[in-house]
Amino acid sequence: MRFMAPRIGHRTRPMHRLPPFPGLVAFDAVLRHGSVTRAAAELGLTQSAVSHRLRGLEDYFGAPLLERLNPGLRPTPAGERLAQDVAPLLGTLAGLRERVAGARAARPFRIGVSNALLAWWLSPRLPDLAAAFPAVTIEVTTRDSHPWDGKPGTVPEETDLALLWIPREAQGSSRCEVAFPVETVFPVVAPVLRRACPGSDWRRLPRLAKGPAADGIGNEWSWATWLGDDGPPPPAMRFRDISGALQAAQDGNGIVLARSLLVADALRRRRLTRLVSRAEMRPSSKIQVARWRDRADAVAPAMAAWLVAAAGTTLAR
Repeated sequence: MRFMAPRIGHRTRPMHRLPPFPGLVAFDAVLRHGSVTRAAAELGLTQSAVSHRLRGLEDYFGAPLLERLNPGLRPTPAGERLAQDVAPLLGTLAGLRERVAGARAARPFRIGVSNALLAWWLSPRLPDLAAAFPAVTIEVTTRDSHPWDGKPGTVPEETDLALLWIPREAQGSSRCEVAFPVETVFPVVAPVLRRACPGSDWRRLPRLAKGPAADGIGNEWSWATWLGDDGPPPPAMRFRDISGALQAAQDGNGIVLARSLLVADALRRRRLTRLVSRAEMRPSSKIQVARWRDRADAVAPAMAAWLVAAAGTTLAR
C-alpha cells in the first residue's frame, strides 16, 4: 500500500531551506553572554561544539555574524540584523505549545522596571515588544530602588524578568543575567533655556538634582565633578528620582545630569539638548541589566535579548 500525504487546501507549499536551529540557539546564547564559554555552559555543550554551530550558521547566511574583541564578542552588521529577528523567533517558539494546544498561560509574564526606565525609554517600545512575543501576555510592574538591586543574582519575587540599574561591581556572572550596553552621563537642558544662555553661560543655570544629597552614586553624577567649585552654586531643585528631574529639565526649569539611554529619545526629538561634546561625556559607574530567576524559562532570555538589542539600537542613533 502506498502512503499518500494529505493535501492541505488546493496548493502544495514549496519546501524552504531553513537555517540550522541549533546554530540560532547558539548564536542567541553567545550574543546574550558575549562569550562562547558562558554560552557553552548555559547550553550544556563544549566550546568547540558551540563554535561549530556558529560556523554552520555563518555558512548558511554566507556572512560572518560575530567578531572577536579583547575581551568578548560583538555582532557584525549582519549579526545585528539577525539578532533583531532571532530573539522574538525563539520567544514565539517557546510559546508554541500553548498556541497549538489552545491553552492560555496560567499568568502573565511580569517585567519589573523602574519608573524612570519605563517612562523615558521602555514605554514607546512596548507595542513592538508585545508584537515580538505574541504568545505572551506582558504585565509591567514599576518600582523604585530596592535592596535586591545591588545584590548579584537577586530577582524580586513579583517579576519574571527584572530590569535593574546596579553598580557595575554588582553585575553577576550568572547565565540568568545579561547586560545592556554601557551608558554615559552628561548634562542636558531644554533647547529654549539653552538658546537663552549661549556659550559657557549654561554653567550658571539652575542645577537640578535627583535623590538624597549623598546617595553613594559615582562622581559622574556630582555637579562638583562637572563644574568645580567656581563660586557659590545657583539655587537648585532636588527630586526624589531621575524621572522627575528629567521632566523638570524638559520643562525648562534648569540643567540636569542624565544617563544616555533615558534621554536618547528626548534628544532625538529635540525636547532636550546635550551641553557637552561626546568626548566630555563620562562613563556611568552603573549598568542596566536584565535578570531572571528560572533557568528553564525560554521567554525570559529571549525577551532580555530583544530589550538589549533595542537599547543598542537606541544608543547607536
